[in-house]
Amino acid sequence: MFFALLFTVTAFLFKNAFSIYFFSDDFFFLKISRINSINQFLNFFSPFKDYFYRPLTTEAFYSFIHLLRENIFLSHSLVFIVYFVGLYYLYRIVFLLSKNKILSYLTTGFYAINFIHVFQLYFFGTFQEVAVFTFLAISFYYFLKEKSVVSLIFFIFACMSKEIATLFPIFLVLIGLINKKIFEKKRILLLYFFISVIFLLIYKIGISGVMTLDIYKIQLKPRLGINNLMWYSLWSLGFPNFMPDYFTSIFRKPIPEFWKVLKNNEIKIYFLIIGVYLSSLLLSVIVFLKNNKKKLLTIIFHLVILILAFVLFISPTLFIIHKWMVRLTLSLIFVIFIQAYLITDLIKSGKQMRLLGNILIIIYVLSNVLGIFVHESLSTFLLESHYTINAKKYFEKNQQEILKRSSIYFIDSTNIEYNPWGGSKKLKVTLSDQSFIDLYFPGANIKAIYSFENNIKPKNSFVVKSIDILMGQ
Repeated sequence: MFFALLFTVTAFLFKNAFSIYFFSDDFFFLKISRINSINQFLNFFSPFKDYFYRPLTTEAFYSFIHLLRENIFLSHSLVFIVYFVGLYYLYRIVFLLSKNKILSYLTTGFYAINFIHVFQLYFFGTFQEVAVFTFLAISFYYFLKEKSVVSLIFFIFACMSKEIATLFPIFLVLIGLINKKIFEKKRILLLYFFISVIFLLIYKIGISGVMTLDIYKIQLKPRLGINNLMWYSLWSLGFPNFMPDYFTSIFRKPIPEFWKVLKNNEIKIYFLIIGVYLSSLLLSVIVFLKNNKKKLLTIIFHLVILILAFVLFISPTLFIIHKWMVRLTLSLIFVIFIQAYLITDLIKSGKQMRLLGNILIIIYVLSNVLGIFVHESLSTFLLESHYTINAKKYFEKNQQEILKRSSIYFIDSTNIEYNPWGGSKKLKVTLSDQSFIDLYFPGANIKAIYSFENNIKPKNSFVVKSIDILMGQ
């Protein structure tokens, strides 16, 4: 009953994900994942690429989408199914370690509906986050159950999903500081580290190409690392993703535009709810410390381990400029667990404290329901999908005429005030340059040309007004 209710509620809260169409990187991966033979499928797993090595969550995943005939609802359903499997194993892990059903229910439920998952469930390009969460959850569960072969297989799956999985062996060592039984499996632990090293060598090939971009270059500056860690920590506690855009420093006043944002009623209410929740949570910390004076040193030690686990899984992005909530997929688990643990303690501490615990649960749910609504618009996923659905309708309407031409020329309006959406420059990003052609016109030998790069209309080209795609005319 718990999982039936949880999965139904989660699917309902994130229901808008099921209508999000392909955009941006989706077109590129749909293009490279179109195959006709087993050899082409096996080539997905070749390490010699100029982009991130994530064969299961890019090429193999998008190839499966092709098998589904690019059906958006079915493809998103696949993402949610994988997510639900991860939630099921998260529950089993917490219960296996704590033998506490309330703690297991709260941790899993809180994690399931957290608004941050807007950034992982809506865009097919972030399926890698969902997959690495699920594969590592399965791997860790079977590691604890001493089924090493199954655990190692899913660890390899995780490593083929995203490079963050290579930190899993370090996480096992951290947990081993609490659960000494883990260190009894020294040979298995060494095997995990060996596999991680192999995948790190593979990743190095693709990452070197991506890191030429300024926003992804590693800058070993303590100030940058501390700043990023601070924002990721605040995000994990419920602060909205736009906060770093308005605060040059947490110790300084926000820039004037921030107060304009607060005029939005939804955002104003959201901040109010977050303030009430965090204040109530602080009160629960005081109660918890009062109730557990004798175990204080043990509790502090466990808390330090959980914080280190949080930092561990966010550490690869602390020294790059680009910040994105999506990277909190694994780190968020530990923040959620701490909150769930505090509330569980309240529920067991008498009627008055139980009431506070129940109020915290209600406020958490309300804040994340509103957070989902706020971040659906802030993420721009719905807007990007709107553009590409417009493009699909437009190209289907003019398909026969376009196929007679050698190129598609996206032309911008000469009236700048009439074209505030970025014109052809925006479309080049949204349509992934040339990659969209493979989906909209499979097999066609057509080239896309964008007027912001070339203001001369090519011969034998089909002219598309950028505004017609962006505005849906």
